[in-house]
Amino acid sequence: MNVPRALGPATGVPWRPVAVLTSGGLGLLLVGAVWTGTSVSATAVTVGVPVLAGGTAYVLDEAAGEAVAAVPTSLRARSVARLVVAAGVVALGALALVGVALRGGSGAKAAITVQLTGLTLAAVAAAAALRRRLAEPGEVVAGGLLGLVLTLTVAHPLQRWVDVFPSEAGQRWAGSAVLWALVAAVSVAALWAATRDPLD
Repeated sequence: MNVPRALGPATGVPWRPVAVLTSGGLGLLLVGAVWTGTSVSATAVTVGVPVLAGGTAYVLDEAAGEAVAAVPTSLRARSVARLVVAAGVVALGALALVGVALRGGSGAKAAITVQLTGLTLAAVAAAAALRRRLAEPGEVVAGGLLGLVLTLTVAHPLQRWVDVFPSEAGQRWAGSAVLWALVAAVSVAALWAATRDPLD
């Protein structure tokens, strides 16, 4: 099978952890769709979204980092090719969330795609920044992301100001959208800086 030259670096993605976490996240969202309206569904969606985002943290892992750095393709070009995989994970997650929303009869679940996008951008930005010191930062970032999301979900430290992870109609979606837009903007800026070639 011929791979377009621009996407060639994506062939080096460590597919096993990406596939395992993506499958796990989609499986949890499927559980959320099947048991819609129950606490099981809410928990499955709450955990499934960061699991999907955590899977994208592995797309920038490069075990042979020193060898790859010697090729004439820039770090940013190699990163963009791998980020196509992360975009694919977000697209699959968005489709699953639409399915959850359709089963529940409310569009609120589909809006969780905003959270998934923000978490994914934060995950890949953190992985890109850590990649300067670790060849394979995916495990650290994925674990940290899942831990952070679960802590925010259980402890609700920002509840006074904003619903960080709204999931039902009537919750404070506007504030959440602003928060995730800020997370996305900061993450994109960090990703742009972290994928600059060291000699630029």
